[in-house]
Amino acid sequence: MGSTGEDVLIAKAQSGDDVAYEQLLAQLMEPAHKLACGMLHDTHLAEDAVQEAAVRAWRRLKNLRDGSPIRPWFLGIVANQCRETHRGHWSRLMLSRDLAPIVVEDANEAAIQRLEVRRLLERLGKRERLIVVLHYYLELPWPEIAAISGLSEAGARSRLYRALTKLRPTNQATVTT
Repeated sequence: MGSTGEDVLIAKAQSGDDVAYEQLLAQLMEPAHKLACGMLHDTHLAEDAVQEAAVRAWRRLKNLRDGSPIRPWFLGIVANQCRETHRGHWSRLMLSRDLAPIVVEDANEAAIQRLEVRRLLERLGKRERLIVVLHYYLELPWPEIAAISGLSEAGARSRLYRALTKLRPTNQATVTT
């Protein structure tokens, strides 16, 4: 959808047209869910976070600046909702438990790699994980990553570099064992 088509849908949605809002969100639900899954590592929590973000975005739609694309704005709301979910009582309880060992029988190599990547991501802080997910999972351009994360492009790139640096020693230790 071109930016003028998106602008028309945004204007309609801002005036209360829920069908236009649904059309705008339809193209954003997959990246929003990927982002939430990457940050929360729980499909059910991710679905809840995206739904709550959609409601919050509907309420705040008038705050979207004229001519601004909706994707970075909405994904920023999703990222904030994921942060709030992490701060919630149940999330603190879940994060305080020791990770259960992964038992894999007759699984293919790709499944094992996905599990290892997930474990590595869980070791990152929320802010670093956000940048990794936006860059590698969603493959967003740097200006959008910066807008969603609330950083400059240089700051987002720097945070990605730090995250990858943290992952390298852990990854090498995993490979050698």
